[in-house]
Amino acid sequence: MYTSPYKKTKIQLDDAQQDMLAGKEGEVVAMCLKTMIDVGETMGATQMVPISFGHITGTFAMSSFHGYYELLDRLVDAGCKVKVPTTCNPHAGREFSFENRSFFRPQIHHEECLRKLGVIQNYSCVAYYDENTPPLGAIGGCGESSVVVYMNSMLGARTNIWGVLTDFYQSISGYTPLFGLLLDENRVGQVLFDVSGLKDPDPDALGLYIGFKAVDRLPVVTHYPFDKWQMKHLLSAANSSGAARLVHVEGVTPEAPDLKTALGGKEPQETFKVSQADLDAMRAAKDVQDKTDVVVFGCPQMTFHEALQLAPAFIGKEVKKRTLFSMVPLDLERFKAYDEYRELQLAGVEFVPACPLTYLTIRNDGLKNVLTDSAKLHYYLAGAQFGTTQDCLRIAGV
Repeated sequence: MYTSPYKKTKIQLDDAQQDMLAGKEGEVVAMCLKTMIDVGETMGATQMVPISFGHITGTFAMSSFHGYYELLDRLVDAGCKVKVPTTCNPHAGREFSFENRSFFRPQIHHEECLRKLGVIQNYSCVAYYDENTPPLGAIGGCGESSVVVYMNSMLGARTNIWGVLTDFYQSISGYTPLFGLLLDENRVGQVLFDVSGLKDPDPDALGLYIGFKAVDRLPVVTHYPFDKWQMKHLLSAANSSGAARLVHVEGVTPEAPDLKTALGGKEPQETFKVSQADLDAMRAAKDVQDKTDVVVFGCPQMTFHEALQLAPAFIGKEVKKRTLFSMVPLDLERFKAYDEYRELQLAGVEFVPACPLTYLTIRNDGLKNVLTDSAKLHYYLAGAQFGTTQDCLRIAGV
């Protein structure tokens, strides 16, 4: 087996871990554990600890990429199953366009692999609302920027951020190396964002601003009564733009009952007094917004609650620009039972139970210019401009 030449430490294994590494559960499971040990020793860990939850980020099957999918086939052929409840990221949006049906050609086979491996097939980047809600202090192994930062921040669970395969290797072995945000000392705030001067801060714009300014330092935000839907947007934006895997909000997140606790009793390294002008500067100018081809809501994916909340803006009207609601699949099915679903269809709204970052990555000229109120989508998707929700409604023509 491969051994990393960049190891900083030596992990001490217990008897159960030694048996797994020796192949007691098969060669492939041993490979999963060995890989995570190598990663852990490279990151300075000295022990492996059990996990109680996981989330898989690699749910897209691209026809031009093979290595990841071949390894998943190997896991399936070996009869591997995840050992802990493990949810997964959204569908790729294979059916959204002809181009996507070609590019995501292996998607059906890939999703069958996920099923055989025992993954919960929720296909959502907001699994922390329903299917995957670990308790305070629980340790897991998750991919996906929205999931990692929400679980760390709002639930007080503990996970580092993992990429494709390493997320699977943890769920299959049941272990993760102990380092990073699993340790108390790495969950202490470092930079302070004072939002006391803001009357009604846009969570997406604030999160984008926090990420740009924090840049790998752990942010603490002064009190504002954000609800869990607003926190979804603030946190995913901060993680996207600044690798903020954990954000403390005074009086809102469980590890920040007050600023002193959130900052570990220390003074912040830097303090930012956030103004409305700072947030407005995050958004595209009106003349840029006016060039929009398609308006997109839902990144992270829209929930039933959010769709119902936005519906009145469209009822009895007709969109002038193509308008997409990217929704959690189960929430979309629930929404279909409501009159608002039919009213939005009559208004011209299209519902896509998939990830807009993937289903819009390959798009024709008629969808070239995207406008969204999602700071996350704006940061990740080329050609996606950022505006307020009201900006998006204006451009949609409602």
